[in-house]
Amino acid sequence: MLITLEAVESHFPDRTVTIDDRAAELGLTPEQTHMFRRHFGLDRMRYDPSVDLVEQLVSAAERALEGTPRAAVRHLLLGHALHGAGHLPPDILQLLARRLGLEHATAFALTQQNCAVSMSAVDVAGALLQTEPDPSARALVLVGDKPRTRAAQLIMNTCIVADGTAAALVAWDGPGVPVRSFATRTLGQFSDGMLSTPETFRAAAEMRPRVLAEVMEEAARRAGHTLADIQWFIPSNPNVVFWKDAVPDEELRSRFFLGNIPRYSHCLAADVLANYATLREEKQLEPDRPVMFVAIGVGMTFSAMVVTPRSEHGAVSR
Repeated sequence: MLITLEAVESHFPDRTVTIDDRAAELGLTPEQTHMFRRHFGLDRMRYDPSVDLVEQLVSAAERALEGTPRAAVRHLLLGHALHGAGHLPPDILQLLARRLGLEHATAFALTQQNCAVSMSAVDVAGALLQTEPDPSARALVLVGDKPRTRAAQLIMNTCIVADGTAAALVAWDGPGVPVRSFATRTLGQFSDGMLSTPETFRAAAEMRPRVLAEVMEEAARRAGHTLADIQWFIPSNPNVVFWKDAVPDEELRSRFFLGNIPRYSHCLAADVLANYATLREEKQLEPDRPVMFVAIGVGMTFSAMVVTPRSEHGAVSR
């Protein structure tokens, strides 16, 4: 019996801005703007200060819940990358539950793993559902952030954060897309994250490719596969250079889906699920061939999760 993804949906606000527009708003120089476009691979993104995080999460959730009785949803999980006071309304879970008709559900948030939090949220949701006596029970995982400060919108001069959310409806041994494995590792010595010293940043960069490869191989092995079997690696979207440095193997990197970086930029916790939804919508997933979610959260949390798309869930035979 396995965790299954009954639905994965994403939402982006309608307002599209170019990297030049957003760079000007952030006060970047022409040289910095050129670097983001030509070096880091950004082009445009969705960004709308007038639309709050609750609205964006509800939009993703409504799509994921379509056709599902609200009474079946026993757990509501919110995964977010940003932590600390001020980034989320203090009553956001109550607001979400009320808007979605899920006041009866157990609701809580997960954080501290930054851009890797979506996979942990799916794993926790599955563990909770495993204890439910009713096989029709479901959990709703929502992921997304709405940075309010410049420091959170412009991360280490390498990422410009955009707006975007995602939702996953999770079951235990349901008819959806099976989650075959999950592997994660956190290196606590790098927990200072963006506040690290230059020496710590260099040490993390040197260690990143080896640890990432180990976690990916562990996830593939637990799923009964090798990395050669994976049709797509579906990562988060910091920038294209980040993944060139983290995955030096060109053949392996050629199967990393980076197509949403110039379209949506970095949406923090939502990237991985949103990228999966894009591949499904664009009919780029082959049924019964595994894909692997991959993310490295600031503070050095490495996570990888193997799922196997099915044709009835949007995968397309070739």
